[in-house]
Amino acid sequence: MIIFMYFRYVITLTLCLSFKAPFYIFSHFQTKPNFVKKNVIYFIYKIIQIYRSFVYTQNQILQNIKKDIYIYIFILIIILFFNLKRLLLYHHFITIIIITIWNMMVRSFKKHYFEDKDPMHIAAIKSLESSLKSSNTKTNFEYFMKLNEAKSQLNNYIKNENVKNQIILTPHSKRMTIYTIVTACDIYHHFAVKKYTHNENNFDDLKSISSKCASEFPKTLQNSLDMIAKNSCTLFGSGKTKILTYSSSDCVKALLLNVAKNKKIKICVYFTCPENCNNNNYLEKDKFFDNKFINDLKNENIDVIKINIQEIQNIFEIIDFVIIGTELVIDNGGIITKKGIKLISELCLLNKKELFVLCEAYKFLKIKTIQNYDEHFYYYCTKNIANKNNFLYEFVPHNFITLFYTDIGIFPPSTISFELNKLYINDIN
Repeated sequence: MIIFMYFRYVITLTLCLSFKAPFYIFSHFQTKPNFVKKNVIYFIYKIIQIYRSFVYTQNQILQNIKKDIYIYIFILIIILFFNLKRLLLYHHFITIIIITIWNMMVRSFKKHYFEDKDPMHIAAIKSLESSLKSSNTKTNFEYFMKLNEAKSQLNNYIKNENVKNQIILTPHSKRMTIYTIVTACDIYHHFAVKKYTHNENNFDDLKSISSKCASEFPKTLQNSLDMIAKNSCTLFGSGKTKILTYSSSDCVKALLLNVAKNKKIKICVYFTCPENCNNNNYLEKDKFFDNKFINDLKNENIDVIKINIQEIQNIFEIIDFVIIGTELVIDNGGIITKKGIKLISELCLLNKKELFVLCEAYKFLKIKTIQNYDEHFYYYCTKNIANKNNFLYEFVPHNFITLFYTDIGIFPPSTISFELNKLYINDIN
């Protein structure tokens, strides 16, 4: 009996070295025996977690729910053995089920993205919504804990290089990076924080509004495209306008289709893409999106001339300006988009042609966020260096860009950081 008692205290001492120890030492400081008793479960949980990480890969865990069920049954048996049934009725129960919530978050993302074929940022928001709906949160604190847990699990999942490639190379994906997942989740998180600030004593209202925001996210994106098209129509005067654009872009297409409705304006679009620039990363899916972009414009009687990227220097004398979409907008004013854009931006500067960028606000990304995911990418975005890593994309510094047309306004590259901060801290109506 004495040996068993010491064994339980050894377990407690081991637990003190874990990441959860400080919180529980504080909460059970005055009841040392209870501290031992109630924390045995965390030791068991961590042993099983380590065992799982060695025996199974992450994908195997996520795809085989039965294994999880067996593990939870085993935990329950151990709980009963240590006479910890009351623990299940206490707040520590959240730690027992945390791995279920985490797995649920990733499973939900995989369902929305790989099965339902939603864009990655929409799949991320839907996954957050599903995770929060399935949790029995009753306070603001619990709500934000669940939100942080869900975000952390999704972020850890997409940090894996194999997962990154799997997400990016999926046929329905137009993205070249996974950062729109990060930005969409961050903006949603900050939206919830703002709503909490204005409704501190109304948890039901906070949860309802946040859920509604997630549900309406796809519709909000369409409204964003309409707003961008409306804001950037001022670029086109009466008469015929000749422009150059690069690769397919939903924002550019929305603008051109909107302008085409005005019978007084004629547009001639010179279209180029990475297809003929010896780019081994130009995939069949990219070709499909580019051809669809051209066909959608032609169906609205817009003149489209496809031109080899190696010959675009010959048309700069006849075009009025260049207009492009982008993958990401960094808070240093630069953009990330498909390889080949650096050549076009340099030609714009050389020929004194304006380069306009159209994008949605959810593509705004803080540079420090990149540093947490990919050091090579961070170095590439902060130092004006060659694309030695053969990225699918290129970085264009702020000094090549004339104006940004977005769903939150029109502004020069120098104000990107300011606008990004406003996006995160301003009031939401």
